[in-house]
Amino acid sequence: MRMTSLRAILLPDGMLDAMIDTLATQAYCVIDDFLPAELTLALRTIALERQQQGQMHQAGTSRSAITNPNLRGDQIAWLKKDDPHPAIQQYLGLLQEVQQAANRHLMMGLDEFETHFAIYPAGSVGYATHIDQFRQHRQQPVPGARTLTSIIYLNDQWPEDAGGELRLYLDEHYEKPASTESHLDIAPLGGRLVLFLAARFWHEVRPANLPRISVTGWFKTR
Repeated sequence: MRMTSLRAILLPDGMLDAMIDTLATQAYCVIDDFLPAELTLALRTIALERQQQGQMHQAGTSRSAITNPNLRGDQIAWLKKDDPHPAIQQYLGLLQEVQQAANRHLMMGLDEFETHFAIYPAGSVGYATHIDQFRQHRQQPVPGARTLTSIIYLNDQWPEDAGGELRLYLDEHYEKPASTESHLDIAPLGGRLVLFLAARFWHEVRPANLPRISVTGWFKTR
């Protein structure tokens, strides 16, 4: 199936335009129902199957490959571009549409895309406050740096009291911000897409009392 037909089937008219306009205005955007329910379910099923098959591993922090469950509680499984599963190819096709739109309208120069499933078990610590682009890359941009972060939530039902929000610190900070700084809490509702500039926003994942499932990715510059 061609990418143009994927977009026509899965994305409502104007969604990409609204996404790019919002991203240009505030450097982040939240799009509900970016994925249809069937694709959300298919990706969630794949993620859980890979966890059950032992294909996931404890994630390290952004500064180190060493795992620390006190700072980061998720298990991840990286996805390959040639994964044969149709749902994964549909997901990758949609994110390619996002990449092309960002390059066309915002001149972002996005090239590569890396992505993984992430599952935070119920009761895990979440992910401590961090930023997705290394400090040296923020000081002097380099090819291959993470530029735009993409998160799509795959959860089935998410009660308000389940926790697990993405906390996005809205003001620019060179160092890690205090928890009292201005922020936005984004619930991990199934099918919801969050995009934000990787060098701009410190963020964290709040602890959750239910398993929290997502597919997260980063667009890199040429």
